[in-house]
Amino acid sequence: MRIELFVGKLLVMGLGLLIAYQGFRGYRRNQSEPMLFVAIGFVFLTIGGTMGCSLIQSLHISAATFGVAQTVLVAAGMGCVLYSLYG
Repeated sequence: MRIELFVGKLLVMGLGLLIAYQGFRGYRRNQSEPMLFVAIGFVFLTIGGTMGCSLIQSLHISAATFGVAQTVLVAAGMGCVLYSLYG
């Protein structure tokens, strides 16, 4: 993996986890269930969004399986965030 791409993915991962952490702090401070779902959603979105081709090669996972896993993680994250908006 190119170093620029690696640094970019680390940046995205850091920002996503920071948003999740702030959401969790908001949940603990206010006992607001929607903030908990925002935090959970951003964890899933961060993991699903930063998975890369190097992970496929290092774990010897088929591209189809990897694609399904990535799609499920991103969909679960978006579902959690959407649920928090209606909660």
